[in-house]
Amino acid sequence: MSDELESVLRKSLDAVDRHKRRLYGAIIAGTIFFVWTFSQLVDANRAGDMGRMVMLSVVVVGCWTSSLAFVIVLQLTVMTKRILRAIEIASKE
Repeated sequence: MSDELESVLRKSLDAVDRHKRRLYGAIIAGTIFFVWTFSQLVDANRAGDMGRMVMLSVVVVGCWTSSLAFVIVLQLTVMTKRILRAIEIASKE
């Protein structure tokens, strides 16, 4: 029983580590995209292209809001899985 419990815990911890690596990768990709979009926004501002500035501003705000919602949903999913695994382990003992 002890080996089984240790195996379940190890798999859970490995899953959390994989999740963290994927989340960091997504955050890095999102940061690169936002930096690029902001540089485009600065170029549009210098050129005085108001239509392009408004469009890029809407894109930046929309992507930022979507990425924050995505991170919240991911974290809720991971925490729910952790809690359910903890309940399962506690019920086996």
